[in-house]
Amino acid sequence: MDTGWNSDRKTEQVVEKMQLWKKNFLVIYGIFLVMICGGLLILDGYISRNETDLWIENARNDEKSIYYLAAGLKGEDMGRMAMYLADAADRYEEAGIYIQVSINGNIVIDYFPKDLKAERLVQIKKSGKERFLVIQESGTDGSNMIEVNYAKGMGELSRSQTRRLWIFCGIGLLFAGMMGVFLYYTMRYINRPVNQIAHELRTPLTGIRGYAEYLMMGKITREDSFFAARQIVDSAKRLEDIMEKLLIMGNVRDGAIHIGRIDMKQMISGLEEKYPKMEVDCRLEFLNGDETLVSCLIDNLISNAARAGERVKLTLDEGGIHVWNDGEPIDEKLLKEINKGQDISAKRMGKHGYGIQVCREIAREHGWKLKFLSSREEGTEVFCQISASYRKILYKKVP
Repeated sequence: MDTGWNSDRKTEQVVEKMQLWKKNFLVIYGIFLVMICGGLLILDGYISRNETDLWIENARNDEKSIYYLAAGLKGEDMGRMAMYLADAADRYEEAGIYIQVSINGNIVIDYFPKDLKAERLVQIKKSGKERFLVIQESGTDGSNMIEVNYAKGMGELSRSQTRRLWIFCGIGLLFAGMMGVFLYYTMRYINRPVNQIAHELRTPLTGIRGYAEYLMMGKITREDSFFAARQIVDSAKRLEDIMEKLLIMGNVRDGAIHIGRIDMKQMISGLEEKYPKMEVDCRLEFLNGDETLVSCLIDNLISNAARAGERVKLTLDEGGIHVWNDGEPIDEKLLKEINKGQDISAKRMGKHGYGIQVCREIAREHGWKLKFLSSREEGTEVFCQISASYRKILYKKVP
């Protein structure tokens, strides 16, 4: 039946909706990246500024010591004064410090680069490829005019600050990468069931709209009207079932489960009415768990089995819950992915996959584990394993 829908456009819209969470991830991750890297850059700037101020303060103290040395040698003759200052200048030069001392306009010692003449008291200037802190100070001791020019290379300070900046950038990127991976998988984990439910909603909605448009056409037989109405009712029931599973998934995610004693005979009798052709072997009279969730789990597994094969068998024993069908086996590669709990689309899962994520969540909340077994000779079985420790504490058979 042609419902008049453009399937290609619809597919594009579904893809766009499914990718929305990725767009949200990029926006949130971008904000985190800016906050982390921006915060580290601000911290580095603050540390560097304080470090530079302290470094300049130490340099000024060095310069003052030279000034006071020159002032203290005022009683010496010029030759002896030059010898003392030259000895000090040699030691300073080894540390990357250059000085020039002049008294009454006469240069006593000159280790100062010509292109580093300062225009003010404290200044940062460049000579060659290196930056220097240049300090100029002059004063009189009463009879002599003393002028000191001091230049200290900033290379080591710059290299230290650059190393710290790279370390901060590395830490920021590493932390942002870890946050990104955590955020990506968290958002994908949250949105995965929503995507699966959205995919499953499309089929009944398409049916309802298609048959409703068919009824609106008029001039159809009574039998066709009844058939179309029946299909709409079935699709509505399907929608109701999906919405119920969505609410159950929300309860599981919120941790809103209520452990209690479940009468398995009574639960199975209700399922036998729903699936009259199903074979049942129930050796477990009671089970501790959330009755609504456990019923949803078993119902989903039986529903998958009934769609996949002609024969369906449900077995409950001390080991767990077994649901078997004689349908086509699951592909070996797909089977491994399912048992590893990987994210698999509903299309790939086919008849075996309706609500399987819901089942997995329910089993995880109860401390159980789902395992799929499938072969052409043995058929396909889903085994919900109840571990011995949990069975002894919560899930043991209640007398």
